[in-house]
Amino acid sequence: MKIKHTFIASLLAVLLLPALLFAADSKKAELQKRFKERYPEIQRLKEQGVIGETDEGYVDFVAKKDSGAADTVNQENADRRALYELIAKNEGTSIDTVAKHNAQRNFEKAKAGEYLRYDGKWRKKT
Repeated sequence: MKIKHTFIASLLAVLLLPALLFAADSKKAELQKRFKERYPEIQRLKEQGVIGETDEGYVDFVAKKDSGAADTVNQENADRRALYELIAKNEGTSIDTVAKHNAQRNFEKAKAGEYLRYDGKWRKKT
């Protein structure tokens, strides 16, 4: 009886795995689409010095919160967290680890004059 339950569980796992992978790929594609749509606004806010990248892998307001940009920032950070979660599950690591790796990549890709927050302080990239 135990062998039968193990076989059924294994069979279900094999049958469900493609569906789970498709769901993850679909979610990732959806997130990427939203990132692409929001990218020009995020770049504009960075160029204006309203927001910058943090060492936690998210964007935040440099000085004061801009109510007109709050929705964009909140959506960006929520989507980043969702993407970090997908990657973390896939790689068997933590969301924070994925976020920190992304922060490092974003710091390297940042343009001169954009704000970066590390060690709790905002600095302009030179």
